[in-house]
Amino acid sequence: MNPPAITFVSGIGPGPTGTGALMIGLMEEARPDPSAKFLFKIPRGSSPWGLLKYVYNRASFAGRVRRATRSAETVVLLHPQTIGFHTFAAVVESRPVTWMYVLDSFTFCVRSYNCLVGEATPCLRCLGNDGAAAAEQGCVNWFRSGPFHAHLPKWVQSGRLRLMAQCESHARLLRAHFGPQAIIHVVPLSVPDVEVPAAWAVRPARPRPLVVFHGACYPAKGVDHVVALARLMPECDFLIPSDEKEFIHHFGAVAGLPTNITFRRMSWARGLAEAVATADLVLCPSSWSATVEGAVLKSLAHNGLVGLFAHETAFASEVPVDARLDLNPSNWPATVARLRAALADSAQATAIRSAARAYITRYLASSRDMLSQIRAVCRSSEGSGPSGR
Repeated sequence: MNPPAITFVSGIGPGPTGTGALMIGLMEEARPDPSAKFLFKIPRGSSPWGLLKYVYNRASFAGRVRRATRSAETVVLLHPQTIGFHTFAAVVESRPVTWMYVLDSFTFCVRSYNCLVGEATPCLRCLGNDGAAAAEQGCVNWFRSGPFHAHLPKWVQSGRLRLMAQCESHARLLRAHFGPQAIIHVVPLSVPDVEVPAAWAVRPARPRPLVVFHGACYPAKGVDHVVALARLMPECDFLIPSDEKEFIHHFGAVAGLPTNITFRRMSWARGLAEAVATADLVLCPSSWSATVEGAVLKSLAHNGLVGLFAHETAFASEVPVDARLDLNPSNWPATVARLRAALADSAQATAIRSAARAYITRYLASSRDMLSQIRAVCRSSEGSGPSGR
């Protein structure tokens, strides 16, 4: 018996990070399955032919989506910011039930990454209300999503739009925002290029411990926390896998940064994988209510001694306490003491790495066959009312 037809619509196509990596994973799993279809916007090409394809793809996207989803058995929407409000609304309004796989905090936060510069914890001012606080804080809706946030609660609470969350912590956020009527299921995010190596990489002997930041160089990913730790831990070297220009773009200057910080532009395929695997410590200190991040999964899989900001609204809080090193921006002295103890005690570091390996192995097993899990959730909720979960 063939599986029911399913159509995925994403404003972002296959790519190396984030939503793009998710698309790659789903499309790979769907390769032998003609009943799964994918509609997405392609990036701009550099050749005249590539530019022509890009223009056509963008101009025809809304029409193609509306035609494809009008009769599709199941529709899953990804990244509404780039799908566009009018197209998103047209899909939801034309169907009795539509699904959205939630990728970030855009459901309640116009920034998508719900954090404010200068604040140590995720911003929850707009959670469960009309979002008026966004204007008070000067938050800009860069995606120009129009009335998206005004319409979304009505769709979700009626059961017309049903949600899939990546993890339990984000499912709790969604329930807090939309209320008990919301239909929300957890489908763990599968990242296609994460795998646990047979053995840890050999870390070279160094005169000073190397701490690697695994994240993009902008505020939501916590690079300012890395700078704070570098100031307090002058005995360590800190690597930021970006260049100074990107840091300046977000923070204004590099003058005055600690001298034990090195900037070096890297990607996972070009140097970062080795840097993470051989680091003495890896930091993934995202400041928002982060969903499942590929950087966290890869760092746990390839290094195991990982500092996480485990806020209760973030996926990092779901990593077992014995498999992580907690970073607390409200108490840096205690955080520094914790990190120094792990770096100085090889037995402690080995125990944490062993726990991390056990956890990431379990997580990867739970996230396998993501397309099949999505199909199962859609089937399990067929005909259920707003109280379904």
